[in-house]
Amino acid sequence: MTTTPASPPAPAPATPQTFFDYHRTVIGYHGTRRSTAQALVGGASFSASTNDDDWLGHGIYFWEYAPQQAWWWARRRYGEDDAAVVGAMIHLGRCLDLLDPVNARLLGTAHTKLLAALAAAGQKPPQNANTHKYLDCAVFNYMFALLDDRYRYESVRAVFVPLQPRKGMPRLWKRSGVFEGGHIQISVRDPRNILAVWSVRKDGRYGKDP
Repeated sequence: MTTTPASPPAPAPATPQTFFDYHRTVIGYHGTRRSTAQALVGGASFSASTNDDDWLGHGIYFWEYAPQQAWWWARRRYGEDDAAVVGAMIHLGRCLDLLDPVNARLLGTAHTKLLAALAAAGQKPPQNANTHKYLDCAVFNYMFALLDDRYRYESVRAVFVPLQPRKGMPRLWKRSGVFEGGHIQISVRDPRNILAVWSVRKDGRYGKDP
């Protein structure tokens, strides 16, 4: 699926207004298979996800302070016997933090410019599906391609609320502002921002289960 025209138009999205180094670290949890987890704890490098439906664009994905979310994903992907989770200390660095409304507007500008570029090239934009965020991925990757020469983001941070089939937004009760399953995900674009890695037990604590 082609999502980015050969010659992106100028200018790039508006200059980020809150582009600065996040001088803080967070703990993220990454679901994977056992053999990969063992290799990562042993010092192997993470591999970035490059699927065309990665909702924050291409990168290394973590659940922020949410080990059980990572375990849920790993079990669903690899099964109970092969699922594993590693924890990581992550320096956010130059972070596109979408909890900041200015950054959300920057992403909206990139979406508008991508649609215009695709229309000019005679191409149709990809469409999001329930769990496959093809358009989201295309917008993030397009924005990064336009900005990386001047504003190289090292990480992306955003809230995700999974929809429930036939139920929509999973509010805990009618009109509640609290959602079941809501969490913060981080996509690390620069592996050097992953400072340390360790094994995580099924209850979320440090170490390996017996």
